[in-house]
Amino acid sequence: MTSTAETGLDRRRAGSPPATAAGVRTGRIAAAGTAGGPGTAVDDAEGALKRAQAPLVGGLLLLVLVALTSLWFAYTGHRFNTSVTHSLQIRQMGYRLLTLVQDAETGQRGYLLTQDRGYLGPYLSGSVEAPNLLNELKRGVDGSTVQQRTLDHLEDLVRAKLTELASTVTVADRGDFAGALAIVKNNTGNTFMMEIRASLGVFEAEETRNQDVLTAAANRNNTLLAAATLAGIALVIALAGYAVVLSRRALGALVAAQRRLSDSNENLEAMVAERVSELQVANDEIQRFAYIVSHDLRAPLVNVMGFTSELDATRGEITALLKAAEEAAPQIVTPDRRLAVEADLPEALGFIRTSTAKMDRLINAILKLSREGRRVLTPQPVDLRELVRAQGESLSQQLAAGEAALEVQADLPGLTSDRLAVEQIFGNLIENATKYLAPGRPGRIAITGERQGDQLRYCIRDNGRGIEAKDYERIFELFRRSGEQDRPGEGIGLATVRNLARRLG
Repeated sequence: MTSTAETGLDRRRAGSPPATAAGVRTGRIAAAGTAGGPGTAVDDAEGALKRAQAPLVGGLLLLVLVALTSLWFAYTGHRFNTSVTHSLQIRQMGYRLLTLVQDAETGQRGYLLTQDRGYLGPYLSGSVEAPNLLNELKRGVDGSTVQQRTLDHLEDLVRAKLTELASTVTVADRGDFAGALAIVKNNTGNTFMMEIRASLGVFEAEETRNQDVLTAAANRNNTLLAAATLAGIALVIALAGYAVVLSRRALGALVAAQRRLSDSNENLEAMVAERVSELQVANDEIQRFAYIVSHDLRAPLVNVMGFTSELDATRGEITALLKAAEEAAPQIVTPDRRLAVEADLPEALGFIRTSTAKMDRLINAILKLSREGRRVLTPQPVDLRELVRAQGESLSQQLAAGEAALEVQADLPGLTSDRLAVEQIFGNLIENATKYLAPGRPGRIAITGERQGDQLRYCIRDNGRGIEAKDYERIFELFRRSGEQDRPGEGIGLATVRNLARRLG
């Protein structure tokens, strides 16, 4: 398991006294919490703005609906216009078909009358183009049963007419122009032409009706589109007017809130200064209290240690007396008495010495934290890579014993801060990583850093024992440690780290 210790040091605030920062925060809280203060006015303005936004949101949704409706009408109008255009094209194709058949008949009759094949040009063109145009017409009216039936009948008539024309031309080509004219005079071709015109008239009438229906639908659609567009314009104007009214109301509320905020901030500097002063006094009292308590605890501790030394000296005399008594009157020296003098008493004195020594270290730790809290921080440029290198040299024996390597980022950024505080922070973290290496695994301690805006972020990572999740906060408390207690220490290193990091901002 890998443990990681990270600390972010703000270069702008390094060295700022904690009382000032905390005092400013306290002053802000007091000012913002004043009954009926600017916070209430701002909240009222925001609440009114949110309530007024509901109609605006509804209007916007309605405007979106109008826009979608307009798009639908525009799309439908486009379809109607396309259909009308297609109907016009169909009517033009019907007229073109009639023209082709008439041209074919005109060419045939010119040839028969003049016996000049130069007149057959329209006939030849009509004979080819008319059937093709009929097929195109049938494709164009696909889906209309009435028109399809009309075109089927018209196709039979056109085919019969073209056959009649072809027969007369064939007879004339054999030189029998009189016979060809006789075929014309039997009035069969004229009958076909009359029926073709009648069928095309029916076709034209139906297509005209379809076109009228489509035109009417397109006009209705255009009217609805215009209405939707006008409704959208009216809605936009209404929303714009409402937004203007809403903005004026919100602006008025914000101006009122700003006025109340300005009134509340008139005495803010005095309030902040007062809170800073109170906090500074409280901090000083805490420091003095810690110093006095430590001093008062040391006085009885010194007495206990002194009397323990006297008891230890007296123990020698008691031992000598026991030996003399054993020689003079062996019956009064029982095994229990000998055990009490030779074993129990030394053990008790040993426990007392161990406890007093531990208490002495704890008192020294409290005094150290008290002195550190009173020390004035002095920002200065710090070459962090050189500082970490020096820390590694001071721990070289421990690193070698644990087969550990201290790796430092080549371009580790420096910073401007209190050098001693930074040295203590990194020193405690590196020493902890060195102290709690994992048995049987070569140690690796890596120190990296990177810039994050106007701040610097440093990381000390190691592959040692690791720290259980439940102890992540606990280990930064005074006199608290994590895991197996098989390494020397009183549990003040990480507490010092957190205290100094906070002081540096």
